[in-house]
This record gives sequence, structure tokens and C-alpha cells, in this order.
Amino acid sequence: MEKNILEDYFLEKEIDVSGKKLVLVIYDIVDNKRRNKFVKLMESYGVRVQKSAFEMIITQKQYNSLILRIPRHITEEDNIRVYRLKVSGEIVTWGSGMTEPEEVIIL
Repeated sequence: MEKNILEDYFLEKEIDVSGKKLVLVIYDIVDNKRRNKFVKLMESYGVRVQKSAFEMIITQKQYNSLILRIPRHITEEDNIRVYRLKVSGEIVTWGSGMTEPEEVIIL
């Protein structure tokens, strides 16, 4: 693997983090149509960091809204995990990361 990269989200852009949480959402949604709608929902809150993972820095009100909206996009066969983390935490990554979402074409 390439050398590790320490990501400091606050160096890239100025974000007022007072009263906000770093939230990680990971998912496994089996149906393409539901998955695409779920991805659009996640993109409205944060950024995709892996194929099935989004990170976001959001307020408690936004978090509550997200938690209420998620069940509308999934069924019992899907698996969603939401982690609230301290914003002051450190993130260490390896590899190239997710720069552009992959386009899925089904014929």
C-alpha cells in the first residue's frame, strides 16, 4: 500500500464545528433503485468516502432529520449503520479513496 495520509477535514475548508457531530453512515442495500435513492439522500447530507460509506458534519437537528428519513428508503433486507463521532477526532486513511462515484450501467 501507499504511505498513509492523515486527513484533517478542517484544513481543506473552513467549517464551524460548534454543536456539530461527525457522522459516518455505512450501508448495504440490495436493490439498485433503493440504493440509488439512498445515495441521493446521503449526498444531501455529506460526502461519499467509499462505495458504501458517507461522512458528514451535521447539527443535531440535521442528524434527527437524517435518522427519520433513512427508514423510508430501505427494507428489512437492507443493512444501515450510523455512527456519531466526535468532530475533534482523527481520521487516518490508506489508498486512493473515493473521488467520483462509480456509474452503474445495467443492460
